[in-house]
Amino acid sequence: MGYFEEALADFVQNFAYGDAIRHLVDKGYTADRIIKEFHYPLSKERVEKIVDGYLEEKKKSKKTDKEENKVK
Repeated sequence: MGYFEEALADFVQNFAYGDAIRHLVDKGYTADRIIKEFHYPLSKERVEKIVDGYLEEKKKSKKTDKEENKVK
């Protein structure tokens, strides 16, 4: 698969399933639990990528919020 096709597939999958997966992460679900209990047509690696990316994003957001509160 070429770069464009892979990027397009990532975009479409994230658009279709990303919000649902991020919501489940907020509710305490792990990637393994999401894979086991929900039958999304995504690979294990793709679900893990969405979960890991979201957790990193949340961590950065919390760090930024703490830094902004120190400045005030």
